[in-house]
Amino acid sequence: MFIRPRRFRIILAFMLGLGISATVLIGGYFYYRSNLALLESEMKAKAMEEARQAFNEEYPMSLVYVFRQDKKAGEIIADTDLEPAEANTRIIPADAVMSVEEAVGMVMRCDITKNTVVTKAMFYSEEVFPDDLRLMEYSVISLPGNLEAGSFIDVRIMFPNGLDYIILSKKKVIDLRREENRRDDLIRLHMTEEEILRMSSAIVDASLVDGSILYAVQYVAPDIQKEAARTYPANLEVLELIKTNPNIVSKAIETLEVRNRLDFEKRMDQDLILSGRRGVFGETDMNELMLFDISAGENSGEEDVSCEDDLNSNL
Repeated sequence: MFIRPRRFRIILAFMLGLGISATVLIGGYFYYRSNLALLESEMKAKAMEEARQAFNEEYPMSLVYVFRQDKKAGEIIADTDLEPAEANTRIIPADAVMSVEEAVGMVMRCDITKNTVVTKAMFYSEEVFPDDLRLMEYSVISLPGNLEAGSFIDVRIMFPNGLDYIILSKKKVIDLRREENRRDDLIRLHMTEEEILRMSSAIVDASLVDGSILYAVQYVAPDIQKEAARTYPANLEVLELIKTNPNIVSKAIETLEVRNRLDFEKRMDQDLILSGRRGVFGETDMNELMLFDISAGENSGEEDVSCEDDLNSNL
């Protein structure tokens, strides 16, 4: 029995269409499988971009600068000390530095740790140095034990009767040198002509009045503390003598250094004898030690007396 040609063509067309459909479906399936990873990555990227845009709209970010390393008060800010970072605009300080040029070359007001956002309140510009500013060094000022270069101090004078005056106010310590077993530490300060004369007058006064002390007091928070008012009244007669005979100041410094040294040696011997050892600077015994506080200054040495007599004769 023969199949009619018309029916045969219908069956053949159906089978052909079924084969093409199956081929397309199978090809589409394999194409989907081969591009699934790409589609997933594109979907993730799109989702992340949408999330980032939503976050930025809710929490807008701005460019700021932070410190790469710790900085101390008094240090100069260099461009290598800063690095850019992003921070939420809502929490950025109003005076945050937005440009490196705003901070480079400025001086730190206080100690700062790394990764701290740089603000204008943290630094100040280099002060304009007056023509009469000089770098002076002194070895007759008693310094605090923890004093460091870059700290700020008041220089004061205290007399035996308890009177205490401020000679210099809020001076930055440019440099200092400490030597073991020495009391006359050296300190360097920037001084104007008026401050130099004021300090010279105080040195002469301290050398004339036995028991007077020149000492430094350190500021706790110099960036927010105002300078103290100077209360020391410069001796006009001494200032006139200083102008006519500058050697008076040198002799006064020598007198104070000798006095400080003798006092240092006595106190060292006192500590050694109290610990059961023999004094190393003199023949101090226990009897002398018991009278030390009562007769302080009586055995100050011929050199000290001669220096004071010489100074008094000049005055």
